[in-house]
Amino acid sequence: MPAFSRPVPPAVALVLVGGLALALLAGCQTEQAPDSYVARVGDHYLQQPEVDRMLEGMGPVPDSTEARQQVIEQWVERTLLLREAQRMNLSQDAGVQRLLEERRRNTLVGALTNRIYEEMDKSPSDEEIRTYFERHQDQLRLREPYVRVLHLTTTTQDSAVAARQTLVGAQQGSIDSVWSRLSRQYAQSPARARRLGDRFLPESRLFTQLPYVRDRLQGLQEGETAPVIEDNNRFHVLQLAERVPEGAEPELRWVEGEIRRRLRIRQRKQMYRREVQRLRNRAKADDLIETP
Repeated sequence: MPAFSRPVPPAVALVLVGGLALALLAGCQTEQAPDSYVARVGDHYLQQPEVDRMLEGMGPVPDSTEARQQVIEQWVERTLLLREAQRMNLSQDAGVQRLLEERRRNTLVGALTNRIYEEMDKSPSDEEIRTYFERHQDQLRLREPYVRVLHLTTTTQDSAVAARQTLVGAQQGSIDSVWSRLSRQYAQSPARARRLGDRFLPESRLFTQLPYVRDRLQGLQEGETAPVIEDNNRFHVLQLAERVPEGAEPELRWVEGEIRRRLRIRQRKQMYRREVQRLRNRAKADDLIETP
């Protein structure tokens, strides 16, 4: 007889299944401990690559000690729930099995959809971006301030002070090359620092996991560099390179990222429809579809 024989309420089962899936996605279970790991719950281990992937999915510039600790704590909570669900033998409950099967099907469909995008996806051309901009300028009017910021994180105050002093003293015409060098020399994540400095983003999307940095940014004037900011044993260098006010008539360089995102979404929707139609036609030819 199963260890847990009472019916599992659908809402509870859904939470448990969600916790199971999320815990399994981040971390591994093994009898022998890996050479290095970030956290452990029983024979489940969370390793640094999983932490990096979860931080990467948290949006622009999430790499703070606070965000990292949040990711680890969430993994610990989910893994504790997973172990308890296993102890209670919930995988044998009919409701849980039904939800697991539904999640398995959804995962397979999602994997195929991603494969379609990967095999057929291509970046919009410069001509496509410009054409979209010319045809939709009214729709692209800025609904909130857009900013371009220079931001890097270091683990030592001396490095942050040196990077800030160099940035403050740089000539305006050479700021981009100076920033590229500073990113390589001092930033914990050089690629992220350079990528952020190359584009405009809605101000509200930035530093959501770094409240001290976000508050400092909101008080900066264009071209101003903040004092070195300390947050959870990390040191932040921040300059507001440019700010474009809400309602401004757009320039292409401000909204290129948004246009690229819209065109990729449109392209993916078209790919999806074409592939579904191809499968539908083949199934009809094989007499596999019956509909009212």
